[in-house]
Amino acid sequence: MSETGTAREPLLKPTLLSHGTVECRDLTAARRLYTEVLGLEVVQTSAVSLMLRLNSTTTIACVQTKGPNTAGLFSHFGLDVETREEVDRAYETVKAHQDEYGIAKITRPVDQHGTYAFYLQDADGNMWEILTNPPGGYSYVFEMSDDARAWREQNQGKDRRETWENSAENSAENSARKSRSSTSTFWT
Repeated sequence: MSETGTAREPLLKPTLLSHGTVECRDLTAARRLYTEVLGLEVVQTSAVSLMLRLNSTTTIACVQTKGPNTAGLFSHFGLDVETREEVDRAYETVKAHQDEYGIAKITRPVDQHGTYAFYLQDADGNMWEILTNPPGGYSYVFEMSDDARAWREQNQGKDRRETWENSAENSAENSARKSRSSTSTFWT
């Protein structure tokens, strides 16, 4: 919006939010965390880079650098699971394997902004959030009006939570049946 509050044509016309970037100091160790812990699909694209994704066309480029990573908690990527129980299991699994994968920090799961989540900080300082979310993640906010009141009126996502958690519980058994044979031992 312009300063007068009216919609304005964007100056640029991108067609896709294609990727974000994280940094690492050890590409091999980072790849191991991304595949074995976080369950991401990973492709090595050069001697110093990886591309990561999970059920999306949006990717994350991981680039090996020499300096310290200065990303903080608000510079993170979220990985959605269906239920609070899955968040708790993921938390316990990550805690049990923290040293093995060089995970620097792990927060306790908490209720926040309409989700239940915890964060982990990898050895390179990148932050990852494991959270419950409606199907489609935060894409539902784009169905709301472009007004902070709409977000506040539905209690920052909390008022939508019961509806999608109940539907997730109903679909969880079906999902579990489908994935029992292929579920990673990390998330069970």
